[in-house]
Amino acid sequence: MPFALRSIVLAASIAAPCAQAAGAPLNFCYEDIAQAPWTMPDGTGLNIELLKRAARLTGDQFNFIPRPWRRCEEETRSGVMDAMIGPSDNPRRRAFSRPPTRADGTQDPERAMYRDHVDLYLRADSAASWDGKTLVNPRKMVVAQRGYYIVEMLQARGQTVIDTAKSAEDGLRLLAAGTADVAVLMGRDAENLLRDDRRFHGVLLAKQPFASFDFHLMAGSKAYAKEPKRFEAIWGAIAKVRATADYQRLEQSLVRLHEHE
Repeated sequence: MPFALRSIVLAASIAAPCAQAAGAPLNFCYEDIAQAPWTMPDGTGLNIELLKRAARLTGDQFNFIPRPWRRCEEETRSGVMDAMIGPSDNPRRRAFSRPPTRADGTQDPERAMYRDHVDLYLRADSAASWDGKTLVNPRKMVVAQRGYYIVEMLQARGQTVIDTAKSAEDGLRLLAAGTADVAVLMGRDAENLLRDDRRFHGVLLAKQPFASFDFHLMAGSKAYAKEPKRFEAIWGAIAKVRATADYQRLEQSLVRLHEHE
C-alpha cells in the first residue's frame, strides 16, 4: 500500500472511534430568558460554549432549544428533550431526570456545569431581614420565579410564594410595587438592574445570598436509560473542559463582565 494511502487509512481509523461514538443528535433545552453569563435566548452563553467543547471531545452533536422553564422540565419528563441545561438537583427533578452522581447517589460537583448563588432582595421600608440563616418576614409573602427549586425551599420555610415572575426584572418590579417585602431571584441581571434602574431604588440586596447551588446538565430519565454510557461520557467531558486553563479564563472574564455591567 502506498505511503500516502496508508496515511489516509490511519487517519480515518483514528477519527472513526470519535465519529462512531455518538448516536443521534441529543436535544437539550434551556431557559428562554437571559441567565447571563450562563445561557442567553439567542443560544449563546458559557453553558452553551462548555457543551460545544464537550461535544468535540465525545464526538456528539447537540441541539440547543430555548423553552419556558416549566415546559423544558415537562418535555424532559416526557422524553421530547434529552436533558436540561443548568438546573440544580432536587428531589422533585430526580423523579424524572438525573444529574451526574457519585457512588453514593449524591450529585457530583466535579462534573457540574457551574456553581452560583441565588440572591435575596428586600424592600427598604419594610421590617423584613435576612442574615444568611434566619428570614424575618412579617407578611410571610415572597416573590420568586416560576418553576425554580427556590419556590419549594421558601414554602418549606412557611412562606407564601408569589411565583408569577418569569424573569428577575419581573420579580423586582413586583417587589418595588409592594406585592411582597422579600424576593428571591436567580441571575446577575437583578443585581445590575438594582444598581442602574431608578424604578428599583427602594429595593435592597441582602448582604448574604439565599442559597448556593451546583448547576448541571440533567439528563432525562428516559434518555439516560437508553444511553447511560453516552451521558456519563458527556459529564466526564464537561469536567475535562472546565479543568482547562482556557475555559477557566473565559468563565472568569465573563462572570466579572456581568458583575459590573
